[in-house]
Amino acid sequence: MNQQQQYPGNPEPQIAGVVDLTLCTNGTMLGTLQVHGVHSEIIATHIHRCEGGSTPQTRTAALCSGPPVVNFCGDNAAGLIADGTEYAGSCSGIRSDGTSSTMDMRGALVHSAESLPELVRDIIAHADKYYFNVHTMASWNRWYPEPKGACRGPLREESAETTPTTTVVPAEPVEVKCYSMYSQLAMNELQIYAGNPDSKASGYASFTLCTNGTMSGTALVFGGVSEIIATHIHHCQGGDTPQTRTGDLCEGPPVINFCGSNVAGLIADGVPYPEACAPYSSARASRTSGMRGVLIPGENKDMTVADRVLDIVHNPQSYFFNVHTLASFNQWYPAVKGACRGPMQLWAA
Repeated sequence: MNQQQQYPGNPEPQIAGVVDLTLCTNGTMLGTLQVHGVHSEIIATHIHRCEGGSTPQTRTAALCSGPPVVNFCGDNAAGLIADGTEYAGSCSGIRSDGTSSTMDMRGALVHSAESLPELVRDIIAHADKYYFNVHTMASWNRWYPEPKGACRGPLREESAETTPTTTVVPAEPVEVKCYSMYSQLAMNELQIYAGNPDSKASGYASFTLCTNGTMSGTALVFGGVSEIIATHIHHCQGGDTPQTRTGDLCEGPPVINFCGSNVAGLIADGVPYPEACAPYSSARASRTSGMRGVLIPGENKDMTVADRVLDIVHNPQSYFFNVHTLASFNQWYPAVKGACRGPMQLWAA
């Protein structure tokens, strides 16, 4: 939540979220936005650039102020937040649980003296001078005519490369390719049972998968209650209908582990989880960033990491990301069913 939004009666005091951006010097700018704790329409989203400040915090993206330089989703209706450049599309509406998920947002350069390639390079070189800002109708009505974002956060560059690179090792050059993927998570249809405490669990996960074995991700799950004890990428195996033959509803073994619990008696597949998943916050959101992925040898047989990564990239409809909770595990033991899941998808850019 923007620190400037601390006022009595704020209907969105728990607003928070995550945005994943792909910024290219050729003009391609894409993003996926997940917000929870929101109760009024999202009317504008931007990347802002810091301008000045009297303290260290207000001179960086943590608390700085500055103009928008890139528009993403928003509302072009007269009387709302206009900066001379139209929003490429509307932000997604608000669900009953106070969440909003906007996929494939397109970015548009706000008219300025610099070129887009110059701006992208400056953002990468000085990420601490830029922040992503989400404006809601409640915030706009409260502070009109001065726009103040309802929630915001500094930009950070992903630690793993998301574009093909070449690494030279002794004897021969080996091409290392990295791919950006994501999964939109919704409650597993198999979890419809009376008293399910995670019946509203949903979320979003993004990944960087590289053929040299570097695999990382960020998972945001909200609306859940019980501990997240395992997360995996699964590979589909068979099915009787089109839906059960693809990542939407298929079944199949895990092939890559991400965060989870290594406590005896829980979900074990022969490879320890690299780290625990983040616990839920008071706003019922769990965000685990920088998750490391590890291949599960027993389920990959003769496939190398590179083989598996390329198969996921070329056949994403045959893979899904699965989030397992303690409640689900206790309900279905010894069967293992994820609490929420979503098919893997490759970024278009």
